[in-house]
Amino acid sequence: MNRIQRKLKANEKTIGTIASTLAIVMFFSLIEVLISNLKGNSNIYIQPLATMINGVFWSMYGYGKKDYFLLIPNILAFVIGLLTVIAAFV
Repeated sequence: MNRIQRKLKANEKTIGTIASTLAIVMFFSLIEVLISNLKGNSNIYIQPLATMINGVFWSMYGYGKKDYFLLIPNILAFVIGLLTVIAAFV
């Protein structure tokens, strides 16, 4: 293990917390699209659909690894993506 890998390993929880927080912020940005879709101003569904599918697979991976830094934000991505896709067609 080289110096960089040791440093990353030593700060794993901090890095995981920051990455999870940023992922949640990114997924919450879909709420603007969700609101537009609900108001009928837009019918954007490709990005939320991709986010939803991506969230499903990362959630399964995170669950399998018992890695809550992966699991929690990606469950959120799935839920928000799903709601936004549904709103595009309502």
